[in-house]
This record gives sequence, C-alpha cells and structure tokens, in this order.
Amino acid sequence: MTQIITPRQTLPLHSVEPLIVKVNRNHSLESYHAVDIAVCDADGKVIIGLGDVERPIFPRSAMKPLQAIALAEKYAQGQMSPAIDDSDWSIICASHNGQPIHSAAVSQLLQKFDLAPSCLICGGHWSIERNAMVEQVQNLKTPERIHNNCSGKHSGMLILAKLMGVTIDGYADITHPVQQSIIGVLDAMTGVDILSYAHGFDGCGAPAVSAPLGNWARAFALFADHDQLPPHRAEACMRIIRGIASAPLLLAGDRRLCSALATAFGTRITGKTGAEGVYAAALHELGLGVMIKCRDGQTRATEVALGAVLHAIGYDISASLDPFFTPILRNWEGDEIGDITFDGGIKAFDA
Repeated sequence: MTQIITPRQTLPLHSVEPLIVKVNRNHSLESYHAVDIAVCDADGKVIIGLGDVERPIFPRSAMKPLQAIALAEKYAQGQMSPAIDDSDWSIICASHNGQPIHSAAVSQLLQKFDLAPSCLICGGHWSIERNAMVEQVQNLKTPERIHNNCSGKHSGMLILAKLMGVTIDGYADITHPVQQSIIGVLDAMTGVDILSYAHGFDGCGAPAVSAPLGNWARAFALFADHDQLPPHRAEACMRIIRGIASAPLLLAGDRRLCSALATAFGTRITGKTGAEGVYAAALHELGLGVMIKCRDGQTRATEVALGAVLHAIGYDISASLDPFFTPILRNWEGDEIGDITFDGGIKAFDA
C-alpha cells in the first residue's frame, strides 16, 4: 500500500540558522555540528532552507547519479550492446566498500567492454568501512584499483569514452570529451555554469566541481521529477533510478546508509553520500531534491540531518534506518552512553 506523505510541520520552512546536530553524552551536550540544508523543487523553489543555501559546495561523490546521466544517454543512442544491466548502474554510481561483491561487479563491467582494470586511474585504497577493510587486509597484499570506492564511476567514464569513439587516455582530465559531456549535463541540471565556480580534483583523480547548495538540490529535483526534462534525459534518469533500486548493496555495501536507504525505499528515494559531510537525495514521489552539507565535514551529522528532513516532510522511517538517523552511542562493552540528536528548525522525532 502506497504511503500518503503528509508533512509533519508547516512548509515551506526557511531559516538563516543551520540545523544543529548534537552529540550528547549522558544527556549532556559534548559536541555539535552545523548543517546547511536545501530542499527544492524542479523550478528551484526552496521548500526547506536552513543555513546558507547559496553557499557553493563540492558535492563530491554525492553527484555520481547526475554524472551517470551522460553515460545513460549515450548508451541509449547506440546499439545498447554489450548490455549495461540494471545492477551495473548501481555500481557505476557507487561509493562502495570494496567488498568482493563490489570488485566482482566492477571487473565484470569492464570485461563487457574489453577494458582492463589497469585502465582505471583512480588508484587503490583499503576500504573505508571497518569490517571490509579487515577482510581485505587478511586476503590481499595491497588493494587494487577495482577496490577503490570510485572504481564503478571510473569504469562508467571509460565506457562513455568507448561509446563516444574517443580515446580513453586522459579520460579524467576536465578538458577530455568525457568530462565535457558530464559537465554539460551538470550545467543543465543545476541551472548554472559549473566551471564558473571553483573546481579541482577529487581523491580518485576525477574532476571535483562546485555550485551553490540550492542548485544541487534543484538538480536532484529534476532527477526526481522528469516533467521538465527532454524525453531522452528523463529515460536516462529512470534507467539509473531503477538500477540503484535493483541492487542496493552495490551502491555502498554492508552497514552503509546509501544501501540501507535504497533497500528501505526502492524507487521512491534515491540517496547518495559524498565526502566531507555531503548527502544528496531525490524524492521521486514528491519531485523534490535534497542537498545537505555539514560545515565541518562530518558524515554522522549529514545522516542524522537527512533523517530529520525525511521525517519532517512526512516519510515513515523504517527501523533499519535508525542506526543512521537516530544513532545511539555505546562504549566498548556495548552499554548505551549517549546519542546524537538535532535542534533548530526541524521538529524532533518525538515532538
């Protein structure tokens, strides 16, 4: 049965003050994070704006679903052979744990297009997720490029180069046709000239671009609600949305919010984390886009903030998401010693 989504507080909601995410020890405030939040519709109207929604931010990996649009469009223009399966879109958009399921998916995707892992320029690193890292250290002498959390994105860029008929050499350079194609999509989705804002390189070697927080939220609103997109772009977005929902574990992995969110909501919500305290989400039923940025770069704060936003808008939250949205702090013995809550603008879960 489809849930009727009714806001739990009056919207629109605007405040120049950011959301404050509080880390509490035995009910006493120990630390806090300031979090800027923008929730927009496809016209750019701000439905929820807390803090500085005009502040330019680097979305980092949160923009991967938007980057994948260029590949999805080019793929649909050709013979669509070899096939990019639904689950492949999830790994292309992933910031994954480097678990065996992830490295296998990347390897298989590259093999389809006669590409070798050595073509990736993302470098190798141990998993950012503790359990996966322990498994890697026990079984590998050194991590390989396919274990990089961005290896799926880089595989997609290599495939795009092949489909465009251009060299794969320098595929991550901002002047390469692959990156220019992606930037063209980002310009259209955000509504701004991306390269007029600060840009550089991400940790994986691909371009890192920036734009105002509200414009990224608007981009994800267009990704959520395709009425204002040309048919070919709308279909590209749907291909990515279906793909992520079909293989949630490939998007991130065990004990990760992106996978848990995709499992809980399927094609209703597409969410994606980014480094330095960023989280983006497309709310497909409502045609809204969300972009969240913690000012001090803490992921724990953006995850709690996302839960606050979804609850305020009217979504029922699955218990599977409690560890991310309403985390409990425990000592090494497992005893509860504190929690993480939020304050400012958005009503608490029990209010």
